[in-house]
Amino acid sequence: MKKLLCLMLLLNLFFVAGNTSLWADARSDYESYVSTYNAYRNAVNEKKPAAEILELLEAYQSAKATYEGSLNRTSGQTPATQAVTAQQQTTTASTVAVNPADSEYSSATRKQVPVGLQRIIDQLWSDSGRKNPDQAMKMLSTFIDSNGSSQYADVARYELAKAYELLKEDEASAAKVLNQIGRNNPNSRLAALAKERVKYLNASKQYVQWKQSLNSKYDVSRESYAKYQNTSWLAFPVKVTRWVGYAGKLFNFDKTQNDFNKFQVWYEEMGARFAPPVEITFDRFKVANGTSDQNAVVSLAYSNSQSWYSRWKTLNEARQSIDVQYFIMEKDIFGYSLLGALLRKAKEGLKIRLLLDARGTKQLTRKLLGQDLLQELTEYPNVEVKVFNPVHANLLLVFKDPRKLIASNHDKIIVVDNEYVIIGGRNVSMDYFLEPADHSGAYRDCDVVIKSSEISEQLAAAFDEEFAKLVTYSITKELWGNVDIMSDYLQAGYDVMNSHINNERFVMPKNANKKYLTAAANYLKEMSGYDNLRNYTGFDPFANSITAPAKIIDKHSISGPRNDITDQMIRYIDGCKSEIVIQNPYVVLTERMFNALKRAGKRGVPIKMHTNSPASTDSLATQAMFYADWKRIFAEIPNIRIFVYKGANKLHAKNWVFDHKIGVVGTYNLDYLSEEVNSEVVAAVKSLEFAKQLRDEIFIDIGISDEYEVGYSSTGEVQSIRGPDDLPGKNFWLLKFISKLSFLKKII
Repeated sequence: MKKLLCLMLLLNLFFVAGNTSLWADARSDYESYVSTYNAYRNAVNEKKPAAEILELLEAYQSAKATYEGSLNRTSGQTPATQAVTAQQQTTTASTVAVNPADSEYSSATRKQVPVGLQRIIDQLWSDSGRKNPDQAMKMLSTFIDSNGSSQYADVARYELAKAYELLKEDEASAAKVLNQIGRNNPNSRLAALAKERVKYLNASKQYVQWKQSLNSKYDVSRESYAKYQNTSWLAFPVKVTRWVGYAGKLFNFDKTQNDFNKFQVWYEEMGARFAPPVEITFDRFKVANGTSDQNAVVSLAYSNSQSWYSRWKTLNEARQSIDVQYFIMEKDIFGYSLLGALLRKAKEGLKIRLLLDARGTKQLTRKLLGQDLLQELTEYPNVEVKVFNPVHANLLLVFKDPRKLIASNHDKIIVVDNEYVIIGGRNVSMDYFLEPADHSGAYRDCDVVIKSSEISEQLAAAFDEEFAKLVTYSITKELWGNVDIMSDYLQAGYDVMNSHINNERFVMPKNANKKYLTAAANYLKEMSGYDNLRNYTGFDPFANSITAPAKIIDKHSISGPRNDITDQMIRYIDGCKSEIVIQNPYVVLTERMFNALKRAGKRGVPIKMHTNSPASTDSLATQAMFYADWKRIFAEIPNIRIFVYKGANKLHAKNWVFDHKIGVVGTYNLDYLSEEVNSEVVAAVKSLEFAKQLRDEIFIDIGISDEYEVGYSSTGEVQSIRGPDDLPGKNFWLLKFISKLSFLKKII
């Protein structure tokens, strides 16, 4: 043994003597590598400007590559490939985080990948590489051909397969490459991973087939209903026959929809490990009408008054067309003045379409003596007004699924001139547009205002799918003419609002009739205390905007097949690596959403949720279901923190931030109604700056909120340290009673 040690020492001295300069270079390169890494890490921790961080990151990447190259030289190794250019050595901040292999390879495997191969992989998954992957994919193929028996050839094959799947959408080629992995080492971890991914690709084919079947059966049921509806009652036997045929097709669609939902739970669970990072998830999503915009102008609107100003400016400056869709529109100054603005544009000849939900706007839409205000708009041939009311088209299924009777159009949409878009959580009433200083019951909500013809087309497509549905009916002119003229109420609302927000003294018009005078006097009295709604003059909705890729994600009500929102939110959750931030007023987690958050928590992803408490909620029943679930959430979802509003102001914003990179704003609540029953719509924006703005606003709210905390008993049972019982609201006894009625969860 001693002789062996002496021999090794002599060999080592000989090796060092012959390679002194190489080891000196390696030592110098190592010191440079460590110092640049520390500089980069400190810049990130200190939140230095993005440009400075990027510069330090590039220096670190370069030093790292140089050091690894020197190690290869000292160990007698040669670079894995010579086909790496200087340009391909440069990576961006997003490249480091976006590599889909991060959650699949072991840390040991990642560290052992040759430098040349790693550079190709980094280039492939960089922003520019994902847009134009052909060169990097060709380089991977070259590496495989040159190193076919190497263990790293399988790494290259795996990356190539993912590129086919995620960047080329060629799942057949992806499966072919995956099936080549493990020929030399069939028991390797990567070989097992490749087999699992092939199973996932096969399941993805089934997923597509399910969606195609669902869409097909929906179209068949629509055609059947149209035939029934267009058949005269004079042909009674034919009409009855067609009604029976429609009933059968509707039941068939409903069964397929329920079976597909069950399949999705399994599919998402088995495919979660292969979910790409959130940037790729965003890029891969195909919007409803196939258009996209990489340079949308996006402005975040948290301020209630500024959200109203955005609507006022956008509507009043419309020149060609207006689409408006709301769940709630109250008969207050905001509802009257918005309808007044539409009436003015109707007189100018603009094409106007208005869609309101029957349940949320019953004061305006009920058929008996309730539609007078809306009928003022339908006096103009360029205006269409419809009401979303699924009852008459879903009576056949009421006993099978009573949720069809309560399904609503929950969208909040404004599209103007095919260029401007407003979307978010706000309905039309004083609760959403007054500042808390003027109205103690004001909601905390959020919108986005977007300038983009492509985004407008996307949202118009979402609007069209609801507007043209069988589950809507049109409001038409009065049968005997416009007997009770209500336009004065709308005109007065417009005039008073316009004067007030411009901080001008309102002057009653000469020759105004009694209706106008009475209405204006009432509106003036109503607005007298709204002191923080007087700053419209000079308002620019895009003053603090950013330019970024954006997409509209849509969801039908239970009567239709589309549910892109739930699918996409779960993909984002499964692809998250660093943080999930959720702000939502109504949290009743469905099985799919609970499982997704549970998977993220188990991966170690921090989850921060901001919602209402019993003291702030406007929905006792929803809060009751959350009261029943909150301890289970802590028990089964690791790494989650829950923050709650506690005061008079109520949270109504529905926002998400994924990995500091993707921000989502819209109408989608975290409950069964949004996932399974109502129509919803959201906007997703891929931007570090937008995500930061949105996250900062959420954390401002978190800063004035309480945090729920739990402990654990000796038997592992979750125990409340601070929870809903510490923030009781009105009728808390009733809330606790309802919390025991778990069968209500799916209809609340």
